[in-house]
Amino acid sequence: MFHWKDDVIYDELRNVAPAAAVEKGDAEVRQDVFGFWVTDLAADEAGTLIYRCRQVRADKRIGTGEAIVAGDRLYAYPGSTPIAHLVSPTATGTAGVDYYFCGWAKESAGADVTDVLMNFDGTRYDETI
Repeated sequence: MFHWKDDVIYDELRNVAPAAAVEKGDAEVRQDVFGFWVTDLAADEAGTLIYRCRQVRADKRIGTGEAIVAGDRLYAYPGSTPIAHLVSPTATGTAGVDYYFCGWAKESAGADVTDVLMNFDGTRYDETI
């Protein structure tokens, strides 16, 4: 789950509708853009998808057990189980299918922490560098 933190500096897709109901913070790929929803929405209800934000707190893919260092590239796994645990510094699988490059860690998050503050950028979601 992405927890929107920066209330001023962000980029968004407006008036877009999810195919199925979504919760605030759920991730989705829309065309070539990877982003997260700002509010809870029913299927086909128009809403806002954030695709770039300077500060977002995101749940770590596996919760505890994986350390993230400030400056690490982060990859999102929107199909993860549970879906709420999204980001990891480890790219596993096929870019643009199993995971999406989505930004950088702004601060370190030890193995005992369940989320990380990151610079979110979903505009280059399949980049594997």
